[in-house]
Amino acid sequence: EQGLENITMLLEQDMLNRYQAKKPELNFLLQSERAFAKLVGMKYACALNSGGIAISLGLEAMKRVLFPDDAFDQIRVYSNAFTFHAVPSACVVAGFAETLKLIEATEELVLDLDHLEECIKEDLASGHFAKGKMILVLSYMRGRVPDMQRVLELCSRYEMQLLEDSAHGYGCSFDSRMCGSFGVVSTISSQANKLVNTGEGGMVFTNNDEMQAFFIFSAGSYEELWRKHEELAPPEDVCLKYKCTVANKSVRMTNLQAALMVPQINVMQERIDHHNAMYY
Repeated sequence: EQGLENITMLLEQDMLNRYQAKKPELNFLLQSERAFAKLVGMKYACALNSGGIAISLGLEAMKRVLFPDDAFDQIRVYSNAFTFHAVPSACVVAGFAETLKLIEATEELVLDLDHLEECIKEDLASGHFAKGKMILVLSYMRGRVPDMQRVLELCSRYEMQLLEDSAHGYGCSFDSRMCGSFGVVSTISSQANKLVNTGEGGMVFTNNDEMQAFFIFSAGSYEELWRKHEELAPPEDVCLKYKCTVANKSVRMTNLQAALMVPQINVMQERIDHHNAMYY
C-alpha cells in the first residue's frame, strides 16, 4: 500500500526520473541506496535497472581501475557453474568471454573451493595467467554461502579480486558479516523473485571512489547531475576524471521502482525471519 501511495505522489509531481526528484522525501532512489549501503556495509551504492548489468559494470570498473594496463586475455575470471544464465552473460558482456572459467558446485550447492584452487594452480602452471591477474565472481546461488574465510584466504594467497553476486544472498551473513561486504565490488538484484521486488532492478556497491564514479557515469549521469548523488558521489576531482571518459549506458533504476523498494526495505528483516523459519 505504501508503495502505491509513493507511486501516486511521483506521478502527480512528475518525479519519475532520479534527477527530477526535487524533494528529498520523494527521492526514493537516494533513500534506497543509503539504506542498502548501510545494510551491506559498503561506502557507496548505485541503483541500476538489473542485477545483471550491476555485475557487468562491476567487472568493467575492476578492469579499468585495478587492471588498467592489462589486456582482457591476461585476466582470468572464475565463477560458479551452478548459477543463473545472467551471471556468465554479465562476464561475457564485460569483455571476459575468452577467459571465463566455470567452477563446479559441491553437494551442498556452494562453490567448490577445492575445484577453484585446482583450477587456479593449473592456470598458474600453464603460464597463461599469473597471480594478481584473477577475478572471482562469486554467486550466492539460492542463498548458499561457501566458507568465506577460505574464500578470502584464496583471494589473498593468489592475489585474486572478489566480486560478490548477492542477488540471492543479501540478508545472509557469514560469521556475523553481511554477504556483499567481502568483495571489492558486490551486487544485488531486485527482480521479481528476490527478497525485495521492484519487477526489475539491481544495485552495485563498492568502497572505491573511482569505481563509484565509473558506476554513476556508466549508469547515465551527465552534466553536473552526479552532484545529486550527494554523499554517495565520490570527491569532485574523481568525478571530473570520469565524467567525460566513461560511456553512458543509460541503465539507471527509475524513481518509480525505488518507490516500491523503500517500503520493502522497512520490512526486509521480517521477510528474512520468515524465510529462515521456513528453512529451519
